[in-house]
Amino acid sequence: MAAAARAAWGAGAAAAALLRPVDAEWLRGELPVARLGGGLRGILEFACGIPERAHHYLVRDMAVVSEPRRAVELGTVAVRAAWSAGRPDLQREALRQVRAVHPDGDPDLAELLPVLRNWWSCYDRPGAAAPATLDLSHGTVGRLGAAAWELLPPVPLAQAWGIEGGLLDVLHVQAAQLRRRHELTALALVLSQTAVLDLAAGRWEAAGTAAAEGLRLAGEVGADHVATQCRASLAALAAARGDGRTVGELTARVLEVSVPRGVRVLSAAAYWYRGRAALFAGRPQDALADLLCLAEPGHEAAHPTSALFAAADTVEAAVQAGGTDAAGPRAAMVAEWARRTGAPWARTAAHRLQALVAGGPAAEDSFRAALDTAGAAGCPFEYARTRLLYGEWLRRARRRADARHELAAAAEVFDRLGAEPLRARALRERALTERPAPARGGGPPTAAGLTAQELRVARLAADGLTNREIGAQLLISPRTVGHHLASVYPKLGITSRAELARIDFAGDLRLKAAGD
Repeated sequence: MAAAARAAWGAGAAAAALLRPVDAEWLRGELPVARLGGGLRGILEFACGIPERAHHYLVRDMAVVSEPRRAVELGTVAVRAAWSAGRPDLQREALRQVRAVHPDGDPDLAELLPVLRNWWSCYDRPGAAAPATLDLSHGTVGRLGAAAWELLPPVPLAQAWGIEGGLLDVLHVQAAQLRRRHELTALALVLSQTAVLDLAAGRWEAAGTAAAEGLRLAGEVGADHVATQCRASLAALAAARGDGRTVGELTARVLEVSVPRGVRVLSAAAYWYRGRAALFAGRPQDALADLLCLAEPGHEAAHPTSALFAAADTVEAAVQAGGTDAAGPRAAMVAEWARRTGAPWARTAAHRLQALVAGGPAAEDSFRAALDTAGAAGCPFEYARTRLLYGEWLRRARRRADARHELAAAAEVFDRLGAEPLRARALRERALTERPAPARGGGPPTAAGLTAQELRVARLAADGLTNREIGAQLLISPRTVGHHLASVYPKLGITSRAELARIDFAGDLRLKAAGD
C-alpha cells in the first residue's frame, strides 16, 4: 500500500495516494508506513490538506526515512508548511530538525546543506542578514535545479529578499524534468510558483498561461492548494486589469479552501488582491478594509510576508482615504526591510511610500530616489505605478511638462500590460496637464463640480473630522464617507485629505447660493 501510494502520487492521483497510507497504517502502524512511503503522508497533506498537520507528519517522518537526502527534503517542506500556516514556532521546530541532518557520505547533499541551512536560518533569527550565500544566479542554480522540487525555496520568500533572479531558470529546469517523468502533481506545483515570478517581472501573458496550466493539472490530480495558488495568481492579474467580477469569483474560491484548512498565506493573497482591485477602481476605503487584515493578529488572513508585500497598496489606500494612522507604520515596516535586505523592490517601495506619507516639496526627492534605485525597472508594473504617482504630484505642483512626461511613460507600460484602470487614470491625469493653469495670484481653487453631499463631506474632512465623525454628523456610514472622498479627490485634483485645506469651500458656497 505504501508503494502504491508513491506510484499514485507520481502518476498524478493525489486523492488516491492520500487514502493508501491511512489504510496501511491500520496494518503496520505509522512509522513503518512512513519509512516505506518515504514520508509521503506529509507531502500529500502539504499539497491537499492542513499545513499544520503536514508539518506534524513531515517532522515525524524525517526521523524514520532511511536516506539523509529524503530527510532534508521532508524537513524543508515542513518549514514551508509552517510558513504557509503563519506559524513561526512550527517553522523553528522544523529548522532544528533540518540542521541536525548529516550528509553521511553524500557529496551533493554535503554541498547543498550549508546553502539550505543559510537560506532558512535567516527566517529563524529576526536580526539575521540576507541569505547571501544562496546565489541563485550562479552555481547554486545548477545544484538546486538538479535536486528535488522539495528543496526549492518558496518564491515569495526569495522575492522578499530580492534574490529571485535565477529562480525562474531553476523552475524551468524542474518543469522540464517533471514533464519528462510525467509527475503531474509536482509539475502543477512548480507552474504555480513560475506564475508568481512572471507576474512580478511583467510577463503577464506567461504568468496567465502558467497559472492556467497549473490550475488544470492541479484539478486533474486533486492538489487543492496548488489549484488555489493558481487561482490567486489569476486573481492578481484580474485585479490589475480591472476585472472586478473575476477577482471576486476567484478570491471566493480561494477562501473556500484556505480558511477552513488554515493556509494563511493563500487567505492573505485573496484579501490582498481584493484590496488591490478596490484600490485600482478608486475605492480606497474598501481597499483598506481588506488590506489592513493582513497585519491584524489572529485574523484568518494575517501573514507577515504578505503584509510586507501589500504594504505599498495599504499606504496608498490609506493616504487616499485620509487614514494616515495606517500609512506611517506600514511605510516604516518597508523601510526597515529595505535596510535589512537591500532588496531593490523594498528600497523602491520605501522611497515611494516616504513620498506619499511626507508629501509637500520633500516628496520629489523620494520619488526620484524610487525611480533611480538600481533594479527598480525589473518590476515594470510597480515602476510605472511610481511614475504615475510622481506625475500626479508634478501636476499638482503645476509642473505640467514634467508631469506629462511621467504620466505618458506610465500609461505606455499600463497599456502594454493591459492594466486598464491605471492606464485610464494616467491618461486622465495627463489630460489635466493640457488645461490652462489657473493664475497663480488668483487665490485658492474652489470646490466647483462637487455634489451637495460631496461638498458637505469635503468641508468636514477639511476641518479635521474623521470619517466616523463625519458620518455621525451627516447620518451616513463611515464607508459611505470614504466613497464620497474618493470621488472628491480627483474632481479637485488632489490625492489626500491633507490637501483639502487649500480648497476655497466658502467661495464655492457663495457661488452656489448666487446660482440658486
